[in-house]
Amino acid sequence: MKNLIRRLAIRKLKASGFSSYAAASFFEDWWEDFFREKRTSLAQKLWAYRRGFLSSRIPCYGLTEDNYRDYLSDFDYMRLHPINGPYSKWIDDKLTIRYMLAPYSEYLPEYFFHIYRSEVLPLMDLPAGFGSAIPDVLRLLQSRGALAVKLKAGTSGQGFTKLAYIGSVYSINNEPCAEEHVHGFLDGLLKGRGAEYIITEYIQGHADLCKIWPEAPSAVRIVTARQSNQAPRLIYASILIPNRKARLTTNLTRYSVACLIDIDTGRMYNGAVLVDGVLVPCSHHPDSHVLLEGVLPNWPLIHDKILEICSYIPQVRYMGFDLIVTDDGFKIIEINSHHGLSLMQSYFPALKNEPSQGFFTRLLEEKRDILKRK
Repeated sequence: MKNLIRRLAIRKLKASGFSSYAAASFFEDWWEDFFREKRTSLAQKLWAYRRGFLSSRIPCYGLTEDNYRDYLSDFDYMRLHPINGPYSKWIDDKLTIRYMLAPYSEYLPEYFFHIYRSEVLPLMDLPAGFGSAIPDVLRLLQSRGALAVKLKAGTSGQGFTKLAYIGSVYSINNEPCAEEHVHGFLDGLLKGRGAEYIITEYIQGHADLCKIWPEAPSAVRIVTARQSNQAPRLIYASILIPNRKARLTTNLTRYSVACLIDIDTGRMYNGAVLVDGVLVPCSHHPDSHVLLEGVLPNWPLIHDKILEICSYIPQVRYMGFDLIVTDDGFKIIEINSHHGLSLMQSYFPALKNEPSQGFFTRLLEEKRDILKRK
């Protein structure tokens, strides 16, 4: 039954202007919302769907009849895909990013290996003296102390694994293990069905941010946009901080602590804890009890360099950067061309505040004009 409904729904969504990817993704989100979202009644679900939202946005945003027009709906946002057109490919693939942003390599992790078609291939930052086989990965791990394994095209921390070697002890995602287990893990990636992985340096967070939570680095999320014939601008910034429940990824659903970042000053404020998908104000980290305030280290550098990178690839007019602040700068761990908006809109409705209002309003107008011409 689901497959039949899926085919009909995707056909209708594509006819209304959705890309194939967006139509399939939106249907799965809707299906999950309709059958598994328990916080909303059937009447609330129908109310939300008529207005283009998943019903989970009602508690998440506090949606009402009076304010829902301030928010970019799930329907409209997904129908805008791909905002960057064919140039989304420049940033959605983690390996392509390294080649595209070669002049900015100091702001990217070091890239060591690429697991592709049952091979371990060397990448540009692999030190001299290392070959391209699992024993070489283990030897580099021993030398570096920690490495990061990531899906080449994954988002939000999908497929992320931390490998470590400290005091002659190996670990996978901070769980101690024997060398053969690490070897077996890597061998399993080689035998996987088509999935590609990259192995990079593991980024250590800034010492000041580690005081909030020391077991894994916090991730700064920055959204940038460029309107036609204008310079790029930062439209939103926040920091996601791990806790005991979060593992090692930057996926919002696995993080429970967030702070806004003032775009002009780098000040962290409005700390919140994620409870059942809703941000609840929280002044201190729930586990470390450190105050969730202060100025993000290295913010002037981050602010200016991100805008410089946006100007370097102006064809990509909309980006979501995930980065880790380090003691001497920052490292970009991921760039998304169509990231989720739930955290951003929990703080700032996209159609109420500038500069996001002007950017998305223009995109919606462009989309309507395209559909009229068809």
